[in-house]
Amino acid sequence: MKRALKFSSLKEERGTILILVLWVIALLTMVAGYFSVEARLRGNMGHSAWNLLKSRLEVESILNLSAVYLAPLEQAKESEDPEHFIAADGAEYKVKINGRDVSFRLEDERGKLDINRVSEDTLSKVLDALLENRNPNLASRLTDAILDWKDNDEDRRTNGAEKDFYESLTPPYKPANSKFLLLEQLLLVKDMTPRIFWGPLEWKKPGEKEDSPSWKGGIQDIFTVYNQNGIVIKAAAPAPLLDVLDEEELSDKGGKGTLRFRACLYQGCYQVFWDAQKQGNRFYKLLHWQRIPRFD
Repeated sequence: MKRALKFSSLKEERGTILILVLWVIALLTMVAGYFSVEARLRGNMGHSAWNLLKSRLEVESILNLSAVYLAPLEQAKESEDPEHFIAADGAEYKVKINGRDVSFRLEDERGKLDINRVSEDTLSKVLDALLENRNPNLASRLTDAILDWKDNDEDRRTNGAEKDFYESLTPPYKPANSKFLLLEQLLLVKDMTPRIFWGPLEWKKPGEKEDSPSWKGGIQDIFTVYNQNGIVIKAAAPAPLLDVLDEEELSDKGGKGTLRFRACLYQGCYQVFWDAQKQGNRFYKLLHWQRIPRFD
């Protein structure tokens, strides 16, 4: 009887030891898995940081190149040999960097309406033309909301919004009641959506086929905060503005203004606003740099 008890006790001890061993193996597996995941995360973070660094260096190289070879708009329009300079007319350019082709576009911001200077009538007219097929009341709502956002009072327009509306949102915030510092502030305005802001909105001239729009873009291609004199230059203007604005609202003026650079590199797309002015060891003056949704 005593021997049977000893045998039973021995089996229990072995079972306990086996359970402990399994627990140790499970814990070691979890720790190994944790370190494996952490190693992958660190590797991905390092790869992402390296790509961001390469993107920035490539953008800076292209900006320096563009500043050196940038031609006034009137030269781009009149020249018969445009391959020896770069024009800020929205055309696609390619440059070879590190053995691969990088495509980029340059746009003169004087070809757009300054959101801080545009009149109520012109703002309403342009928005109505761009958004007429989306919602019959959307243009008037956006017009009032944009004007309410940048005025310095709390008097709400018919379709606009003031502080009480924005503070009721989740999360709450306040309107600027001042000029737009960045165009992306429009994304905070009532009734503005990323689809309307970034696009694609399609623009078709009268008589064009439904499947062949002459222009695709968004509000961010029509307005700017960098056209200080408020005059829209024909040579740099997108198709909707050329079709909608009256002749006296357009100008044949040339020269160079603040520029927008856009390119997709590695894992992201970027836009940079800059002036063709030498600053330090650069041939350009950087105004604003940001990552944006894909546009190509």
